[in-house]
Formats: sequence, C-alpha cells, structure tokens
Amino acid sequence: MEFGLFTVFDNYKEKLGRSHEDLLQQVLDQTVLADELGYDSVWFAEHHFSEYGILTTPPLLLATAAERTTNIRLGVSIVTLPFKNPIQVAEDYALLDVLSNGRVNLGMGSGYLPHEFSGFGIDGKDKAHRFNDALAVIEKAWTGQKFSHEGPYYQYSDVKLEVLPKQKQVPLWIGALSDRGSKYVGKMGYNIMGVPYVASSSIEELKQIIDGYKAARQEAGHDTRSVNIPLALHTFVAKTREEAEMVAKEHVNLYLDTRQYGRSAKFEDLEAREQLLIGTPEDVIQRMKKYEEAGCTHMMMLMNFGGLPHKEVMKSITLVADEVMPAFHKNKQAIVS
Repeated sequence: MEFGLFTVFDNYKEKLGRSHEDLLQQVLDQTVLADELGYDSVWFAEHHFSEYGILTTPPLLLATAAERTTNIRLGVSIVTLPFKNPIQVAEDYALLDVLSNGRVNLGMGSGYLPHEFSGFGIDGKDKAHRFNDALAVIEKAWTGQKFSHEGPYYQYSDVKLEVLPKQKQVPLWIGALSDRGSKYVGKMGYNIMGVPYVASSSIEELKQIIDGYKAARQEAGHDTRSVNIPLALHTFVAKTREEAEMVAKEHVNLYLDTRQYGRSAKFEDLEAREQLLIGTPEDVIQRMKKYEEAGCTHMMMLMNFGGLPHKEVMKSITLVADEVMPAFHKNKQAIVS
C-alpha cells in the first residue's frame, strides 16, 4: 500500500475568511511535510468556475512543489482532457517531469461537472470520444518522434516535441470507478483511479468493480501484475475517535454539500458505508486493510477538505506517518535536505 496526499482545493472565501492565496500556501506546506515524512505521492485536482475547486492549472503549483520537495511524486487528479489542447498537455507535463526530476504521476479524465463544460463552451455529450482522441495525441507526442494525427477532434501535421518527459514512461491513470467505465479502461490497459463513495455503496461493491476491471484487463491481454489503483478517501486521524469525529464532521459535510454531483450524502452516510478514514490510527489501519483486500494499492488521503484548519491537517498528516504507515511497511525516515 502506498500513501498519497490528495487535495481538491475546495475553498469558501466568504464563509471561512480564508483567501485563495492562503489555501495555496497551506497546501504547499502540507506537501513539504508529507515529503519529509515519507509519503509516496501528492495529488492536486483541477477544477474550474466554482469554490468546489480553485486550482485551475495544477502544473503551475506542482512545479512550485517540485522546487520545495525531494522525493514525493507529484500527481494531478485529474487533467480534464476535453478542456485542453492535447499538445499543450503533453508539453506542460513533460516540462514538469523534467523540472521535478522525473516525479510526475498523470491522472486523466473526461470530466463530469456540467458547469465546467458550459464554461468552456464544450458539449459534454461527446466527452468520451474527445478524451480518447486527445489521449492518442499525447501518447504520440511523447514518443519523441515527428508525428501527424487525423482524429475526429484533433488534427496535427508533422509535429515534434522538443522537451520530453524525463521518465521513460510517465505513469498514467484514467479516472473511472463505475462498473462500465472501469471495464472499458481495463480493456484499454490503463490503471484506474477514483473516489469510492461516488461509484459504490460499500467496500464489497467496490471490490466487485475492481475485480471486473481486472478481468476485463486480463481478457484483453494486458498484464495484471502492474495494476496500481489509487482511491481517494476523506482522512482525519486523532488520538481518540471522539476527537477525530468532533473535529472533522462539519468539514466533511461542507465538502459534500459543495461537491455538486453524485449521491446526496452526509458524514453519517459515508461512515456507515465505511467510506471515510476518520478515527484513531488503529481505526484507519483496520479500514485501510479492507480496502487493500478489495484491490486498492495506493490510498490518496483527502486531508484538506471543507475548510479543515491547516494546523489540524498538519497534525493528521504527521499522525498517519507515525502510527498508520508502519502497519503497511511504509515507515520511512524524515528526509533532511
């Protein structure tokens, strides 16, 4: 099991009095701490046109994070390809990979929020086809060879990137946790990632989806040994369960109220479905083991959510490193630069 720190960048400037600049700086501080404590990855979400997510251009902030960290991998979850020129995506993340010394994790998706498609003036009905066309362009661009592309949405003639990723192969994920979507991605041979509560009502249902994904991947002739499945769960760890719930509950609910899609849910609903990592270190360890058995290989801990105070986020990041990671053989020593 790998440990990641995931931030959606939901911010409520008027409600909380926290500026966007303050949030961005706090996330950078949290990223630096996670790097020092031995977390495997950090993941930044991309969103547009609402307080649900204020980070519109993840590679800019990830480049800043690259300057301040040493080992932690730098991920985006996700790049919404239908909103982008795929050549620009290939160039931006190739440059980020060079600047970070080969630490980029690239999650991609087709998007899901109607107001974002409306804001970009794009019809969401063909988003899957746009995504597939854009992905084909990125893969061609990263070969380093001059290429042409004649797709339904993107056409290029004799294009060759000057700057390529430092990694021979940048790890790629596609955001998909529905049964149908994950099987489709499995047939394509890519890894899946996502937020469990959006697509499933229990760990058992999630396991069925992951098993179906693996079966589809294997049936299509793709290697299943390299499967890497990051899942994102709200996480807050304290010395007692009462403290953890008292501190985190209102912030989980604020986040859920702002999410704008998916199942209408509250803290109690997610806890009943075992879709939160909120409690003592032992509580979190036991629940994570269930997700590990279901097929999760990389826990993306969503610790900064719903305006949870920075000091509480930092305490939780530290407590996870001290008391949860050792149970999964990830007790890394702090890195001194």
